[in-house]
Amino acid sequence: MPESRSTIPQPTPIEDLPSPEMPASLQTLPPRLLRVTQVVATGTLELAIVYKRTYQFGSAGSCQVADEQRPLAEEAKQHLPLTPEAAPSFSVLTEVVGYKNGTDLVVQASACSPRPVERMSVGVQIGKHQHVARITGRRFCDFVDGKLIFTPPELFQEIPLRYENAYGGRDKAFEDRWLSEIDQTVPVENLRKTRGVFTALLSANHPLMYPRNRFGKGFILDERRASIEGRELPNLERPDDLLTPEKAIIANPMHWSHQPIPVGFDYLDPLSFPRSAMLGIPPAFFDKWESVAEVARGLIPNNFCRGNVFSRKPEDFVHVLHPSASRCASLGLWLPFLNGDEEVVLSGMDESLSQLRIHLPKERPDFIIPGSAHSAPSMKLELHLVALNVPKRLLELIWVGRIAQPQPLAPAQERELETAIQVKMKNF
Repeated sequence: MPESRSTIPQPTPIEDLPSPEMPASLQTLPPRLLRVTQVVATGTLELAIVYKRTYQFGSAGSCQVADEQRPLAEEAKQHLPLTPEAAPSFSVLTEVVGYKNGTDLVVQASACSPRPVERMSVGVQIGKHQHVARITGRRFCDFVDGKLIFTPPELFQEIPLRYENAYGGRDKAFEDRWLSEIDQTVPVENLRKTRGVFTALLSANHPLMYPRNRFGKGFILDERRASIEGRELPNLERPDDLLTPEKAIIANPMHWSHQPIPVGFDYLDPLSFPRSAMLGIPPAFFDKWESVAEVARGLIPNNFCRGNVFSRKPEDFVHVLHPSASRCASLGLWLPFLNGDEEVVLSGMDESLSQLRIHLPKERPDFIIPGSAHSAPSMKLELHLVALNVPKRLLELIWVGRIAQPQPLAPAQERELETAIQVKMKNF
């Protein structure tokens, strides 16, 4: 008698099979306050422990440990848009960074006035270091007797201190005109293949955006009066580098370096000049790096550009990166390493206080590595980031401890070490 079909082994449905175990190195971990990474920025392999501490501060300026400790940001995030037309700037950048050559000071706030004004000043002071911006109400381009003028500023009481309100951005009219000329000059048989490429090129970061700030406003390439009238002008400017009607129009995109340096307080976009050049992705149309205004003003070193990664072999990329490439604060807020006990004075950023004074909490972490022979003196502890969110009254500090690492750790070993390290905060 033939064997019954019920005795024949049947395959197990795939939905009933247990999920394969994912390697530890590929597992997505929940956000955390402490991360471990490895760096070779100083020429030797080092283990870097990155730790974030969140505080709440009041009008009196004293800091208390926040009930909610915000985890390290694993990736960049953008602000909510200020307008539907403009892409928003960054509200946070990746915070798991094992090496910096100084402390970044980031301030997220608005210029605030207790009464309507046309202009005001805002600033940050820490010790003898000052960073100041002139804030102007909304203005637009106009023509009187055929001459370009700026309209008088409108009254305001609050303007966000974001890169969307600083000088820069893109000239959409010029880009549309450029695409139109391509339509007229490229043979019909080739247009189908090429127009999509050019349209895609203009959809993100591209050479026709202002290299110093792709999020801003007031950047004009098109010389036609019809496309200039009504253009909105920047609200945030450096007091000694103001945009004027005489220099508002750039006849040649290659001359972008002669335009004003945007002023900012928030995170500096990695694709904005000079960070882009420090990362080995310098802007197109320019190669006279030693003559840029940022160098002349002492905002960046004169050797900030070490080449282009696209002209180097992959193994040489590390030699192109500048030590300041990881600096995420606005130019003018790249500070030497702070101790963590300084006073930060904010002017013009609170409606009720002309000056808001924040005293850094005067405590730092002590990292305890189980089974390690490293003592506290052997670890180099540095304050990498001081981030102030004025509306939320939040202060975030990111400390990094670095020690020599005899040999590289596998990703799974990094994860295991992260969970084993203990942190004790110590006053000083």
